[in-house]
Amino acid sequence: MDSRKPITYYFSQAGTFAVIATCFFIPFSTAFTALFSSLAVLFWILSGTFLKLPEILKTSLVSLIAVLLFLLFLAGLLYSPAELSDGLSNLKKYRELIFFPIVISLLREKRWAQVSAENGFIAGCIVLMLVSFGMSLSLITSDRFGDSLVYHITHSFFMAILIFWSAHRAAESRQDRYFWLFIAIVALFNITFVAPGRIGMLLLLFLGILYCIQRFSFKMQMAGFLLLSILSATLYFSSENISSRISGAIDEIRTYEYEQGSSRTSMGMRLDWYKNCLVLFKERPVFGYGTGGFEVAHDNLIKNTAIKPTDNPHNEYLFIAVQLGGVGLFFFLLLLSAEILSSLKMQKPDRWLLQGIVVSMAIGCLFNSFLYDSLQGHYFAFLSAVMLASLQTEKENEI
Repeated sequence: MDSRKPITYYFSQAGTFAVIATCFFIPFSTAFTALFSSLAVLFWILSGTFLKLPEILKTSLVSLIAVLLFLLFLAGLLYSPAELSDGLSNLKKYRELIFFPIVISLLREKRWAQVSAENGFIAGCIVLMLVSFGMSLSLITSDRFGDSLVYHITHSFFMAILIFWSAHRAAESRQDRYFWLFIAIVALFNITFVAPGRIGMLLLLFLGILYCIQRFSFKMQMAGFLLLSILSATLYFSSENISSRISGAIDEIRTYEYEQGSSRTSMGMRLDWYKNCLVLFKERPVFGYGTGGFEVAHDNLIKNTAIKPTDNPHNEYLFIAVQLGGVGLFFFLLLLSAEILSSLKMQKPDRWLLQGIVVSMAIGCLFNSFLYDSLQGHYFAFLSAVMLASLQTEKENEI
């Protein structure tokens, strides 16, 4: 009897390794993330795993909603005022949505692959952190992003997530507890004294609150919140990096009404764009302006004003609302909600990690268009799917 495995098996394995590689590169390389995620799709097709797509969509509500949201973006091309090439470019930014069923189908029934993908992501975050320290100490030549391989917003975002995941690993593992505590402390030092991104600082606070809720009883939660408050105050007064960034944001909001034209600050420009999004949403509240239609509609709105143009308003909720109206916004919120509901069916700590992914995305999207952005968008799709694949594996075992 011929025991040799069919070539589709090797394509399936290659797709699995492509997913793991993607998770590793997500924190610090847009190019390699795009490369390996594309290879994952290619091997998904060549292995014949794509034939299981209807089954995945039937059993995974999150995947179904993600695909439906992508189809809404596809349909948005039909009525968008943007040039077709611009609309397609915008649609490409949301391709991460179709990775949900692809990753789940490649990783289900492969617990080793799910663990490897998770470990790969954490390893990528650690690499990003170590390179950052190397740049700050002049051991590595700094590039266009300063003391990081990525933009400071992206860097601080992943450092906050690394702290959250390391804290959970420290609580779960007795053997490696001190190692993960060390990683969490070093990452906290990095986000406090090296990385200037405000979003990571804000996200870390919310993830800290989430961690206390997940891990502690009600009485211990009160103690945890108190310690978190003390730690936050200590970091604020001990780190000029934190205090200057937070104070600067507050000052920018306070002086918003007095700013004019080119003197608009980062927060000032965001507030302009948020107000304009509400105006545009009121004009087309159901289906919006279509995929890629935001920039065209916004440019027309700000003609003969001092408001700066932008291709996105740095708020994913408003961005989707303007492009796809209330229908698109509903599906995006439904996607986040479905992940939370799915997490309640999962074993710990996968349940907690998936909840952390959703919270990090939900908070980040308030001040940035993270589903639109490449690295954060891939993080949301791939790591969510990795966690959800474990749920699919559990369902298979039950059957």
